[in-house]
Amino acid sequence: MTISAFNRKKLTLHHGLFVALSAIFSLGSTAYANDTPASGYQVEKVVILSRHGVRSPTKMTQTMRDVTPNSWPEWPVKLGYITPRGEHLISLMGGFYREKFQQQGILSQENCPAPNSVYVWADVDQRTLKTGEAFLAGLAPQCGLTIHHQQNLEKADPLFHPVKAGICSMEKNQIQQAVEKQAQTPIDNLNQHYLPSLALMNTTLNFANSAWCQKHSVDKSCDLGQSMPSKLSIKDNGNKVSLDGAVGLSSTLAEIFLLEYAQGMPQAAWGNIHSEQQWAELLKLHNTQFDLMARTPYIARHNGTPLLQTISNALDPNATASKLPDISPDNKILFIAGHDTNIANIAGMLNMRWTLPGQPDNTPPGGALVFERLADKAGKQYVSVSMVYQTLEQLRAQTPLSLQEPAGSVQLKIPGCSDQTAEGYCPLTTFTRVVSQSEEPGCQLQ
Repeated sequence: MTISAFNRKKLTLHHGLFVALSAIFSLGSTAYANDTPASGYQVEKVVILSRHGVRSPTKMTQTMRDVTPNSWPEWPVKLGYITPRGEHLISLMGGFYREKFQQQGILSQENCPAPNSVYVWADVDQRTLKTGEAFLAGLAPQCGLTIHHQQNLEKADPLFHPVKAGICSMEKNQIQQAVEKQAQTPIDNLNQHYLPSLALMNTTLNFANSAWCQKHSVDKSCDLGQSMPSKLSIKDNGNKVSLDGAVGLSSTLAEIFLLEYAQGMPQAAWGNIHSEQQWAELLKLHNTQFDLMARTPYIARHNGTPLLQTISNALDPNATASKLPDISPDNKILFIAGHDTNIANIAGMLNMRWTLPGQPDNTPPGGALVFERLADKAGKQYVSVSMVYQTLEQLRAQTPLSLQEPAGSVQLKIPGCSDQTAEGYCPLTTFTRVVSQSEEPGCQLQ
């Protein structure tokens, strides 16, 4: 698929999880939000919750090898590590944020950022640590800024993984009920809702000629959706939840294909994806898995409370002391380098949904939830929330970003904010109340 072909075609998506995407790279498109606040508002503080950059697959199981006769490509880094290209793509985002924040007046145009005005907290993984460093390299090159992280890199950081870290736990029965409510169908029936997507995955993998089919299919007429029923796996007293079967496996594989494409591999998915429609059909499986495993409110509250608590405290000038060590009251830009699951958790807690023009992955590499605190002329404070991201072609082409060639940006509405302004800004007091109501008290950081 050529870049020009990608730009020309219109992406039609199914099952209502996405909307039609058109004018993907038109700078006049609503895909790109105005980077200046509405007239009469001044940006005071920004909190960015970002996914890490392009990485290698986090795992390569025997099942993943067996479901295709094709050889998986080699990556230049260990499993789960960000690639040098992924770091470069993050630095391009950092450069875009630099121009945006300079225009908004919270970053100097001539000098390095004022001491303590920029703070980065990263999860303990190599891909998140390097993402924080790459962001600073783009935002404030050669300024000597450093990232912060938990001292023990061998343990789960409870800010990102409170359940895994043992801060709180979930009930197995409640998980099952909550996920099936979110899916609006028993998990046993899930494959039937995504037959077109699974059929495309079937073809992309050449599944019928795979070792898995030779071993498991009696008549060798092997079909992914029929061969691997979906089921919910809940282990460790409800603290380890996964979606097994065709949809869960396909979610992982579709994301790997997208990462291959963003990595610039010449034959991503062995050259078997030829249109935006096919990208969207495959990534629908990934977005579905995240909707169930990370956005389901019960799961989202337990896993997202510390992060949302931290974001809300950072936006509130009257909040009590931050749990982030050594962060200054003078902080104006807080960058949190985490994971796609973290973004989905926050989305589930605040009941926010979005589609991203030009990007079939709802939580793409380097994509971020951006929270801005603004003040009107009378001093009343508001919160604006956007999803900022690189389109699939911007990732592929390593497009240099600027205010003239911007990253994608979609302003989000918070359903619980009933008194938002015409510009979509939520009063800070309302935002704080909505956050408080969505948190799981037992999962808060003490």
